[in-house]
Amino acid sequence: MSEAIEPDYSQQFLLPPSLEEWVPVDHPARFIREVVEQLDVAALGFVMPGCAEGRPPYAPSLLLKIWLYGYLQRIRSTRKLELGCREHLSLLWLTGLIQPDHNSLWRFWRTNQKALREVFKQTVQLAVKTGCVGLVLQALDGTKIQAAASSHSGWSKEKMEKLLAALDEALATTELEIVQANAGDDTPGYRLPPGLTGRQTLREEIKTGLAQLAADGRKHYHPVEPDACRMKVGQVNRYAYNAQALRDAQSGIITAESVSRQETDKGELVPLILQAKENVGPAAQPETLADKGYGAGADLQAAHEAGLPVIVPPAEGTPSKDNPYATQHFHYDAEKETLTCPQARTLDHEGGTTRDGRWVERYRCHHSDCPVRAQCTRDPKGRQIEVRTHTPVVQAMRERLRDPAVLARYLQRGGLIEPCFAQIKQHDGFRRFTVWGLDAVRTQWSLLCATANLRILYQRWKTRPTPSRTGANRLCAA
Repeated sequence: MSEAIEPDYSQQFLLPPSLEEWVPVDHPARFIREVVEQLDVAALGFVMPGCAEGRPPYAPSLLLKIWLYGYLQRIRSTRKLELGCREHLSLLWLTGLIQPDHNSLWRFWRTNQKALREVFKQTVQLAVKTGCVGLVLQALDGTKIQAAASSHSGWSKEKMEKLLAALDEALATTELEIVQANAGDDTPGYRLPPGLTGRQTLREEIKTGLAQLAADGRKHYHPVEPDACRMKVGQVNRYAYNAQALRDAQSGIITAESVSRQETDKGELVPLILQAKENVGPAAQPETLADKGYGAGADLQAAHEAGLPVIVPPAEGTPSKDNPYATQHFHYDAEKETLTCPQARTLDHEGGTTRDGRWVERYRCHHSDCPVRAQCTRDPKGRQIEVRTHTPVVQAMRERLRDPAVLARYLQRGGLIEPCFAQIKQHDGFRRFTVWGLDAVRTQWSLLCATANLRILYQRWKTRPTPSRTGANRLCAA
């Protein structure tokens, strides 16, 4: 009868095992090593350490391998990475038995944030070299991710104003008491009572917060993380950031990413497409799909002027079937500069004005005999319509979406971009940033997007039929 297999802890090796045999030939650690060894870390901007005396510093390429492999395996804590370098077989192999501590890992991350963001661009360019980026269709969307700051320790504008008034009163009273207590004392100067300096510091911090709220047009401020803004995350309101991603339809490669402090997606359309164009190559001109959050008239106009092909429903929405005389049913002829109502009547031009910093043309209907006048407007002077510079572009986009072929292409949007966020949030368990401040948040989101790209490249890497799994040119082989 055979016996159960049990470990023999006294077993010894005749010859020591080779480090190269510790992980399989298709292991992700080998892939990460190959990727990093192809990068010019100095050209990317990583700080190259120098040490004339004392312990030699860790090479940036070594620490970059640890961070990329950690993100690939959903390990984003410096202390867990330190533990992994001591206990995880794959990290022991990747580091060559070198064990950096968590302070070294964090200092590398903090010092090289700009260079770490450049790694994302390198993953895009690597995907282009391998030929997996389609350059035909791409989808854009954003997702709200909670900030590291606690939502319970933030300040509202009302609370800050009350606290500032109370501090001003307390400080004025305390200063008066000090002056009275030192009356007749010839000793130059006097000591501030305990707590007064702290109150003055708090007062200045509140004034700074109120100034930022005024500049941002918001009502909430977090004293620890001023960059974070209150916005809806799922079904709750939290301090968060708006993370953006532009994804290639063929391969799923993220070609552009960004993080903003604003809750809406206005102003994000053109910058992200241009970033993708820079990352992929100037010759690329894929069509971009985005929801109506990116369909502000000014954004559609900017895309049109830049010659960028997009399919984005205008933010004003589709014409209402219940109201046949909604503004969207009025047609503007840019060549003739005329505006026609649904009754095929031409409105009179009344001149122009500036609205929200933009020039608008005003048209008014003076047809008092119109049979539907009561349904169209309650204004006794007649219906007035404002035409902006982007109105022709918005009309053209709305007309395009009536084409069944264009609409069918647009309906692919959700299936192209939403799985990207599902992977990051659900599979990777990333629902909250673990760093503080907009600059650090942008670095972390860039690393997450780079990791998403590396997963796709890894699948191609491990299935590529080559004699050697560790060849230096394997990633970019035709």
